Amino acid sequence: MSYYAHTAKTATGEHDPNKSRWQLLSEHLSNVADKASEFAESFSLVAKWTGLLHDLGKYRRPFQEYLAGERSGSVETHHAVYGAALAFQRNWLGPAFVIAGHHAGLHNVSDLQALVGGEKYDAVNRLDPLVEQFETELENIPNELAEPEFANPAKDKAVTEFYVRMLFSCLVDADFLDTERFKDGLERHPGKMDPALLLKRLQTRRAKFDSSGELNQLRNRVFEDCLEKAAKPAGFFSLSVPTGGGKTLSSMAFALEHARRHGIRRVIVVIPFLSIIEQNAAEYREVLDPEDEGIVIEHHSAVVVKNDGEKKVRSPEELAAENWDAPVIVTTSVQFIESLFSNRTTKCRKLHNIANSVVLLDEVQTLPTHLLNPLLHVLRDLKEHYGTSFVFSTATQPGFSRSTSLPCGFDTNEVREITTQTSDLFQKLGRVVYEVRTTQNDWSELAEEWENEPQALGVVNTRKQAAQWWERLRETLKESGLSGEEMAAKLRSIFHLSSAMCAEHRTQVLHKIHRRLKKDKFCWLVSTQVVEAGVDIDFPLVYRAMGPLDSIVQAAGRCNREGRLKDKEGCPAKGRVVVFRPRDSMLPGGVYRAATDISARLLNQFSTDDLSREPGLFSSYFGELFQYVPMDHQRKRESSILEDREELRFREVARKAKVISDDTQAVIAPMKEAMEEVDAIRERASVGGPRFTREDLRHLQRFIVNLHRHDIQKLDSMALLRPLLPGMELKVLSNSAYHKHLGVVIDQRPTEDFLL
Repeated sequence: MSYYAHTAKTATGEHDPNKSRWQLLSEHLSNVADKASEFAESFSLVAKWTGLLHDLGKYRRPFQEYLAGERSGSVETHHAVYGAALAFQRNWLGPAFVIAGHHAGLHNVSDLQALVGGEKYDAVNRLDPLVEQFETELENIPNELAEPEFANPAKDKAVTEFYVRMLFSCLVDADFLDTERFKDGLERHPGKMDPALLLKRLQTRRAKFDSSGELNQLRNRVFEDCLEKAAKPAGFFSLSVPTGGGKTLSSMAFALEHARRHGIRRVIVVIPFLSIIEQNAAEYREVLDPEDEGIVIEHHSAVVVKNDGEKKVRSPEELAAENWDAPVIVTTSVQFIESLFSNRTTKCRKLHNIANSVVLLDEVQTLPTHLLNPLLHVLRDLKEHYGTSFVFSTATQPGFSRSTSLPCGFDTNEVREITTQTSDLFQKLGRVVYEVRTTQNDWSELAEEWENEPQALGVVNTRKQAAQWWERLRETLKESGLSGEEMAAKLRSIFHLSSAMCAEHRTQVLHKIHRRLKKDKFCWLVSTQVVEAGVDIDFPLVYRAMGPLDSIVQAAGRCNREGRLKDKEGCPAKGRVVVFRPRDSMLPGGVYRAATDISARLLNQFSTDDLSREPGLFSSYFGELFQYVPMDHQRKRESSILEDREELRFREVARKAKVISDDTQAVIAPMKEAMEEVDAIRERASVGGPRFTREDLRHLQRFIVNLHRHDIQKLDSMALLRPLLPGMELKVLSNSAYHKHLGVVIDQRPTEDFLL
C-alpha cells in the first residue's frame, strides 16, 4: 500500500477519493528533513534524522485509515510517539524529546519516559514493521547519531536543554512550512537581508538631519562609535547613551554594520513597552523598508493584520511574525523572553531564527529581575553556540555583573561598551538639574507649586496617586478665579496617563500633548511610569515621586529632551527635575519597593549631579538591588527555573518563566471604536458567522486593559462586566466604569463626577 502524510480535500470540503493529490509520507519526511537540516547548521545531521523520523508513526495502518476518513481519532491513530520511541531506544536525546513533542509541545523528561515506554502505546514493540517500511521507501536508519559536543549533559545540563529547544524549533518550523506549502500551495518569499543596502538607507536618512549644534554633534559621535565597534567579533555589547542621544538609529547602524561584516542573517529589536514599540517600528520601516517589501516586521499583541476583505489568506506580515523569517524583527520583551522558555510549537518555531542574529535589547534595565539568572544563561548560550550578538541599550546600564545573587551574570570585560568617553558623553548630554527633597508633599502643595508653570509633567508610583494628583490640579484651577472660557480651556489641558487606560486611549492623549507642547501651549500631565521609557515628549519641568533610581532618570529624560530651553537672555538653559516624597507614600511591593529604598539611600550619599554625569552609578545601584530580590522563580517548596532546565522539565520551565504575572485578566475598554468592533463581532456570531477570530483579537488589542483578579471580581459583583460572547472569558467593561480621562475606575471616581 501507499502511505500518506496529508490528504487533499474536494471543493466541498470532503476527503478527495482520488489519492493522486494526497501528499506521500516519504515526500513529506524528506522535505521536512531537508528544511530542518538547513535551519540547524551546526547539528544538521541530527536535524535531518529528526525530520525523517518525526512522522514515523504515520506508517501505521490505523493512521492511514484515519486519513481516509475510515475511522475517528484515538490512541491508535496518534503518531508522534513512535519516532520518539525509536530515538529514545537508540539514546538520541534531542530527537526523542523533539519528535514526541512536535504537536503536543516539549514534555518533562519523566513524562517522555512514560510516553515511549508505557503500555498505552506499546510503541517499542510496534517499531519493527514501521522501520522496515521506512527503510524500504527512504534509507537505512543509523544505530548511532552524534549530537553536538557542546550539548553534552556532562558539561552543562542547561545548555543541553536549550539545544533540545533549538532542535525542536528547526523541526516544527520545517514541518509547518512543508504542511502549509502542500495544503495551501503557499510558498513564502521573505524580505531579503542586504545589510549594506539597509545601512546606506539609514545613512541617507541621517544626512538629512541638521548636524549643527553640540547635541547633534554628540549624536553623530555615538553613531560613528557604533559603526566602528561593529567590526568587533560577535558577543555582548552595551550602548550606554543618555536619553536624547540617538540610540534608536545608532543601535540599528551597529546591527547592520555588524551583520555586514560577519554574515549575520537578521536584526531583532526587543522593546519592553507597547507605548514605544510602534513609534520605533514606524521609524525603522520608514527608513529601511519604504516600499513595504517585508524587510521590517512587527510582532506584538497590538499589531493589526491587514484586512484582505473576504479572503481568508494570511498576510505576509502575519506569516513572517510566526517564525521571524524577515531581515528586521521588532518585538516585545514578553514575546522574546517567553519564547526562549516556552515548550509550545507556535512559540518555539522562531527560535532557530534567533541564531546568527543581532539582538538589540532596548531599555535593558526593564528586563524582569525574577527571570534574570536563567535569561542571562540562555543569552550566553546563544552567543557562544549559535552566533548571536547582543546589544544592551539604555541610559541606565545595569551591568549585570556576576555575583552570588546573580551567578549567571557577566565577568569583567565580557560586555564591551560601544561608546567612547562615555562619562564625557553623559556630562555633555546632561540637560537637566536635579532637586531632591527630604520632606513630604501632599497633592495640594504640589498643585500650588505648578500654578505659575505653563508646562509640567508629574510622574508617580501608582494609579491611585496619579488620579488623586490629577483631580487636585483641576480643583486648584477651579479655585484660581479664571474666567469661564479660560478656565474651560485650561481644564482641557490637564492630562492623565496610566495603565488603567487602554493603549489606544493613551495614544490619543499623547497626540494631544504633542500638539500642545509643539505649539508651546499650556499643558499639565500627571502619569504613572508608563510615560518614562522611550515616550517622546519634552517638558521644561518634571516632578518625579521618589522611586527606583533608573525610573527617576528615565523620567528626567522627558525634561528638556531636545535641549531647546533658553534663559531670559536667550542662552541655553537646563530643565528642572524635582524628586519629591508624596505624603501618600504607597508603593508597589517587591522589587519596586526595594529599589525605591535603595534609591533614597543613594541619593543621600551622592551628589545629584552624579545622576547626569556618572553612568557607573547605575551598576552600583543595580548590583545592590540584585542582592535583595530573587533572580529566578523561587516559590516555597518549588524548584528554580535553572534547576528545572537542568532536569529537562520543559513544561515546568514554561509554566514558571512568565514575564507578567498570571494574576491579571484582560477586559475591553468601551471606547467608541472598540464598541463598533464588539457590536460587529456579536452581530456576526448571532447569524452563524465565526464567533471570534485571531484577527478580531488583534483589532481589539489596542483597547485591552489588564486588571488584577480582585478588581475583576469587584467589577463582576457590581455587574459592570459583560462577556464579549456567551461563555467567553474576555469581557467588555461598562461605560460607567471607564472614565474619559482616567480609564478604569471602580470605587475611586473623581469628586467632580458627582457634582451637578
